[in-house]
This record gives sequence, structure tokens and C-alpha cells, in this order.
Amino acid sequence: MTVPSTRADTATAGLSSSQLRVVVAACIGNFLEWYEFVLYGYFAGVFAVLFFPQTDPAVALMTTFLVFGISFIIRPLGGVMFGMIGDRLGRKVALSAIILMISIATALMGLVPPYASIGIIAPILIFLLRLVQGLSAGGEWMGAVTYIIESSPANKRAWYGSFQTITIVLGMFVAALASLLVTTSMSPEDVQSWGWRIPFLIALPLGLIGLYMRLKLADPAEFTEAKAEGSSAERADRVRLSRVIRQNWRAILRVAGLVAAPTMCTYVLLVWGPTFYTGSLGFSDADGRTIGLASMLVLAVLVIAFAKACDRIGRRPFVVGGAGIVIVATLIGFALLHLGSVPLAILGIGIILVGDAMMLAAQPALFSELFPTAQRYSGLAIGYNTGVVLFGGLGPLVAQALVTATGSSWSPAWYLMGGATVSLIAALLTPETRQVELRTGAIATVAG
Repeated sequence: MTVPSTRADTATAGLSSSQLRVVVAACIGNFLEWYEFVLYGYFAGVFAVLFFPQTDPAVALMTTFLVFGISFIIRPLGGVMFGMIGDRLGRKVALSAIILMISIATALMGLVPPYASIGIIAPILIFLLRLVQGLSAGGEWMGAVTYIIESSPANKRAWYGSFQTITIVLGMFVAALASLLVTTSMSPEDVQSWGWRIPFLIALPLGLIGLYMRLKLADPAEFTEAKAEGSSAERADRVRLSRVIRQNWRAILRVAGLVAAPTMCTYVLLVWGPTFYTGSLGFSDADGRTIGLASMLVLAVLVIAFAKACDRIGRRPFVVGGAGIVIVATLIGFALLHLGSVPLAILGIGIILVGDAMMLAAQPALFSELFPTAQRYSGLAIGYNTGVVLFGGLGPLVAQALVTATGSSWSPAWYLMGGATVSLIAALLTPETRQVELRTGAIATVAG
């Protein structure tokens, strides 16, 4: 007896009401995840003062960003762990556990006493909680992307996948806005005493809302049908880590390389950016945060503009063209940044973000299409987190170290251009995936 297929992959119409609820719930959870994960970066100056020895303020700030970066190193482990869970037990189980884990860790971070009260225990606790956040974040992006793409019509994967990218940007925007409101509405003494803790403590009730929404979801039909194929032993064998890597190593390397430029743009320009604009370029704290906030809105609008075109034209032109634009536009953008004007700084960042947005618009659909359904979550987790560790999470630390070592506020530009070159090479080696059958994945389809 044949079971009727309800997979969105074969559809060409818009989403049904139930599929739309899936996308909304996945995106809201994703929004909360990234709001909570990047808060630390926007309060880096506060953490440097409160939780690390003040023998040398520059070293304290670099140590703060080192902890930020180390939380990314643990992300591949989280990606593998939640990828295995997602491919074996279901997308819903993994995504529900993820949102609960990071919400508790973020709220606990808001309760840690300062270094002056408990000494070395303070930075150790912050470090351990950042590791928990890293484990959680390691499974979030690819879990939400997998869920959305598997629930979307074949001819609108990039469009619906872009919602996930936009909610990341919006989560970061709200985190940055929260830091701006706290730092501008309170005295510096109140901010360091208790004000900074408010956005962290809010994470727990927000996370419980996200958990409730994710527990209401059902796994996509694309996944449940693929899971039903073969015996339980065969299904378990398909998602063994060694087999996932052996069968998908080319796709994993492509994803890792393609992640380089977008993740560096995100974490260097938008997360570390306000610290750079204030400390190295002479902007006030409020102006530095305003530049970051405005840049995020520019990025969200650009991603929306490019996503529909990705469904019409294809993924490859956007990742190739986007990487090329970042290479060319970075020096122009930094020249505008150095003029000391807030509007020109926003314009300069916006020019760079045109290329970033082109790549981000294509990524959710492209990355998902590079892997077969049975191995998508795991394979995507390995590739994506590898790229984020190498090029994104350590981005603020490397950028800060370059500025400190060279004394040049231009040094991060060369770093961004290097990452974009890596992405350009990966893009040139990536096939077009727009027409592939989602069940088998792009590589199998192209080869077959």
C-alpha cells in the first residue's frame, strides 16, 4: 500500500496553514536562540571589567573575546550531538532541547557574581555557561534550516529559508537594541552593578515561550517519509557519523568554505563592530551601537530582496557574486568608516553587506540541498560549524588582536577579504542545486 506523500518538496504552491505555522515556530525559536547567544558580545566591555582581572584592560577585553570565541570551538560537538538526535529521533526533539538549554544557560549567566566577589570562580562560571551556549548554538542554525527547507515548496526554498536568516539578524538586532537601551538609560555604575543582567534574565521566560511553540510542532513529512524507508538497523546505519562524513565530505568542505565570508561579516562587523567603532574609530558608544543596529536592518532588507531571485536564478550566482563583492567592497566600506560620520559609516558597512546578503540569501536552501534527507541535519551541522569555528567565532578575537598588534584600524579589512577569498573558491567549486530532488541531495543527483 502506498502512503500518499504530503512533502512540500513536490509542491509548487505556497505553504499550507500548517506548514506556515511550522516556519513561524522554527523562526521564532531561532530568533530567541540568537538573541541569547550574542548578548555576551554586545556586553563585552562590561564582562571585561566585571569578570576578568584588570591588570591590563586591553588584555581583559581580548580575554573576554577569547571566551566568546572558545564557545564556538565547542559548537561542532553540539552540532554532531544534535545532528545525530535530529536525524534519528526527529527535528522537533533536537530543536526543543536546544532552546531550553541555551535559555537556562543565558539566564544563569545573568546571576554570576563578579570577579571582585568570588574571584577566579567568576570567569570560570562564565566560561562554562558559554560552553553550554556553544553546544546549543551548534545545533540551532542547521536544525531550523532543515526544518524550514523540508517544509517548503521546491520552487520557494530560498524564499522561505531566508526567513531563518532574517530572524537571526533580528535576534541580533534585539540583543544590540537591549544593550543600547540599558547603556543609555542608566548610569555606567548602574549598568555594571545590575542593569546588564536584565537582558540575560529575560532569556528564561522567552526561552520557555520558544519551547512551548516547538513542542507543538510535528516533524516535516519529508523527514518522516525518509525515516520510514528501510529497517531500523538500516536507518541507524545511514546516520552513523563515519558514514555521514564518508558520503558527504565534499559537501561538508563546500559548506565550511562558503560559511567563511558571511560569518566573518556577521561577527566582525555586527557583533564586534560596535566595540571597534568606539575603541578604534573614535565614535561614541551610542553612535557605535547605532551603526551596528542600522547595519543589521540593512542586512535584513537585502536578504529579503535577494532571496526570491535565488529561487528564480539559482544559488550559485549569488554565492559567487556575493563573495566577489565582499572582496572588492571591503576597502571602500572601511574608507567610508574612517571618515568619522555615522551616515557614511552605515553606508560603508552597507556596501560590504550587499555581498554578505547575497550569500546569506542562498545559504539555507543551498546548504540543505547539498545533503540527502537522512543525513542532512548531521552533515550540515559538521560543515557549518567547522566554518563558523574557523572564520566566525574567533573573528572578534582575531580582529581585536590584529588591531592591537598592528595598531592599524585597517587590519580587519584584510581579514574580511581573506575570508571572502576562501568563500569565493568554495563557491566556484559548488554546483547549482536549485533543481535537485531534496530526498537524495544535490551531489547524488548531479552525479547520477
